[in-house]
Amino acid sequence: MRQILSIILFFIISYGFSQNQLNIQVEQIEKSIKSNSISDFQKLEVDLDNDNDLDYIYIYQCAEPKCIEVYLNVNQKLEKVISEFCYNYYLYTAENKSLIIEQNHCCGESPFTSHRAFNFQSDKTITTENYVLYNESYELLKPETNLSSTYNVKVLNNNYNVRFSPNIREYNENESLFSCEPNTNIIGKLKENSTVKVLSELIKENRIWLFVEIESESLNYKLCNNPIDYEFKGQKLRGWISNNFVEKIKN
Repeated sequence: MRQILSIILFFIISYGFSQNQLNIQVEQIEKSIKSNSISDFQKLEVDLDNDNDLDYIYIYQCAEPKCIEVYLNVNQKLEKVISEFCYNYYLYTAENKSLIIEQNHCCGESPFTSHRAFNFQSDKTITTENYVLYNESYELLKPETNLSSTYNVKVLNNNYNVRFSPNIREYNENESLFSCEPNTNIIGKLKENSTVKVLSELIKENRIWLFVEIESESLNYKLCNNPIDYEFKGQKLRGWISNNFVEKIKN
């Protein structure tokens, strides 16, 4: 009996010590955030990775956009796994939680939005989406639904046009301010033989449009160098291309 009581007492003391260490870390994090924040911060305590301990999300006004920081609780030690600017975020608290962070360029520099999505599993952070999308137009910019199964196509022509909407028409100066060519919706030029992933399809005015996700290496930045980059590793561009000069790659 005495041995059992000793074991219980040991676990109580150990838990109390760990909790105290965790509280000290939280205090240090919040002290740092307060020194960098223009106003009060928002704190969310949630078990992001479903491992029965609390993780922490902080959102605070640090500049023109907000800042977001995510800390995972790894054996009672808080590890910062996300730290970036954001103008909007969404936390989906289903069984497998996901966090979406959106960011715009400052002060009207560019109409492209960074979209990043994260899942959390067993003290690990997994990036599930990481792309840039044009966001300033009344036209269709992204499809209402995606294909249940994506596929890849090879581009047959050099400098193949990527557009922010599935249209070919003349745009006014304000509409085409950030396009590659005057009075167009062209936002990128694809290299010949590059491969892009098709996420959705649209038939419009006797033309089949493909909504695609493009690796940065597939774009010709010499001919079309828009301020779309957010310097996130592996970030892609999403936009529309015609299916006239592409070839579906067989699995």
